[in-house]
Amino acid sequence: MRSRALAAALCAVGTLAVAAPASAATHEVHALFAEFSPTPLDVLPGETVEWMNMSERRHTVTADDGSFESGDQFNPGASFSQTFDSVGTYLYHCRLHAGMVGEIDVRRVTLDPLPTAPVPQGDALALSGRTATPVQPVTIELDSGHGFAPVGTATPSADGSWKATVKAQQTGDYRAVVGADTSESRRLVVSDRKITIRVTRTGVAVSVRPALPYARVVLQQYLRERFGWWPQKRGRLDYVSTASFRVSRPARVRVALLGSDDWTPLVTSKVVTLKRRASGSRASRSRRSADPRATAAAPRAR
Repeated sequence: MRSRALAAALCAVGTLAVAAPASAATHEVHALFAEFSPTPLDVLPGETVEWMNMSERRHTVTADDGSFESGDQFNPGASFSQTFDSVGTYLYHCRLHAGMVGEIDVRRVTLDPLPTAPVPQGDALALSGRTATPVQPVTIELDSGHGFAPVGTATPSADGSWKATVKAQQTGDYRAVVGADTSESRRLVVSDRKITIRVTRTGVAVSVRPALPYARVVLQQYLRERFGWWPQKRGRLDYVSTASFRVSRPARVRVALLGSDDWTPLVTSKVVTLKRRASGSRASRSRRSADPRATAAAPRAR
């Protein structure tokens, strides 16, 4: 009996550089130069969070309520793990650097982040998350100003993950519900405008409906080395609300319509991928153009 109690106590205590059991889900948080990322982080009861010190400075991972503590040996390259068994919000900080704070939210059902840019009205909105009770369905609810109401359902997989697709009809707050348990609420902004994007020979072309002539647009490219979307070129729609951008291949791009401040995205197009052109086909075209038989017919014999 005493050995079981001791084992349970050890499982609840954070440890430095000790891996979690293979059967338990583990989520990473990086301690950077002056911040923790990601934060806040949603986990299910019984899951483990592992902090990795990715900076050149020594940090600590210290719970505001004293429930866990990495100690002073959380040096560059070190890791610290903590298992969270109870539902609740756990705030923590670094004792060595003021303002370096983080948050772990333990819930029995979670909803993954929604798009931060406005979504065109009527577009399909993909939702996902996890639940601690996969035998029960997940209900998707939306509050557009008159209280939460169901807008969709999802059947979880055996591992607790779930996915659902609903139509983005209006701006509001979404949440996932399983029985008496609810996820955090996440805001979605819906725009009545839509950007249509297509790939051209030299890049991409876009059109905006309803029309908004001469509005500002920006071409954004996903840069793996910078972990996100970055503006590459800016332009204006013409009098019929169309625009085009030259793009160097390969690239993964999208176009955003900007507000009157020329900065805030009002709506973003879908993502398109421009693949590198095949060198073989280019060489073949060059050979054909260089072959006089391909451009001129042989004279007729008399």
